[in-house]
Amino acid sequence: MKFIYHKGAGSENLKIDGDGFSHLKALRLSESKRVDIRNLKDGYSYIYEISTIDRHGATLLLIFKSLILPMEHKFELAWAVVDSSVIEKSLPSLNELGVGRLNLVYCEFSQRNIKLNLERFERILISSSQQCGRNSLMEISIFHSVDEFLGYKKDVALIDFGGENLDNYKMDYMLFVGPEGGFSQSEREKITMKFALNSPYILRSNTAIISVASRFLI
Repeated sequence: MKFIYHKGAGSENLKIDGDGFSHLKALRLSESKRVDIRNLKDGYSYIYEISTIDRHGATLLLIFKSLILPMEHKFELAWAVVDSSVIEKSLPSLNELGVGRLNLVYCEFSQRNIKLNLERFERILISSSQQCGRNSLMEISIFHSVDEFLGYKKDVALIDFGGENLDNYKMDYMLFVGPEGGFSQSEREKITMKFALNSPYILRSNTAIISVASRFLI
């Protein structure tokens, strides 16, 4: 674990309990030891010294802060809404790869009863950032139709069968990965630009989006 998240990081005195305290105990830190605490908002690393610690929590005193060299995460992807458990399992990988923003779009073949819990997504991303050292969280936006999404971004290309080779991709379109059932005919008519993954097999939706992200970010 590279640091511990706390929304109050930056205050002179900090009380750590709950999950944060569990992480602190996992690091086997005791009184007078120092620990890196971040709020993942302002770009700073805050170094605290543990003042007191007991079975239920710890109090910490701010020693100094340092600005972390900002990393630009400009790569943006769109993903048709699939089962929330599948999305949750994929979020850490996308966050660690450095995706800047993930746009979740309800497509015609998305199950409409799927409810997306942004608070839970944020907790997953925080845990991922603590582990990998990313000093920000991947942004997540939700669009309730392809038309609504196209109102946000016009230059979109589908990841779909029969498209151009991804080797020809010049970063001038946002890539859009479909649901397990693929895109509908009307969606293909609205978004005519297509790229294809160079795989002889049919990939699951989450495999496809992680493959796309890793191809351009590693």
